[in-house]
Amino acid sequence: MTTMMEFLNFMFQGFWYFVGCAMILGGIGNGICFIWNRFWRHWNIRKHGYPPIHCDADGDFKVDKKDE
Repeated sequence: MTTMMEFLNFMFQGFWYFVGCAMILGGIGNGICFIWNRFWRHWNIRKHGYPPIHCDADGDFKVDKKDE
C-alpha cells in the first residue's frame, strides 16, 4: 500500500510527471489489450478457419452478382 501511495505522490508532483506516468500506464494497458485481442483472434481463426464464409479469399466482403 505504501508503494502505491509513493507512486501516486510521485505522479501528482507536477503536470509533466502526471502526463508521463499516464502515457506509460496507457501504453502498458494498450499492450495488454492488444495481446489479449491477438490471442482470441488466433484462437478463433484456428477454430473456424480463414476467411469466413461471407468473405472472399483475401478477406474482403463478397459482392453478390445480383447487386451489380
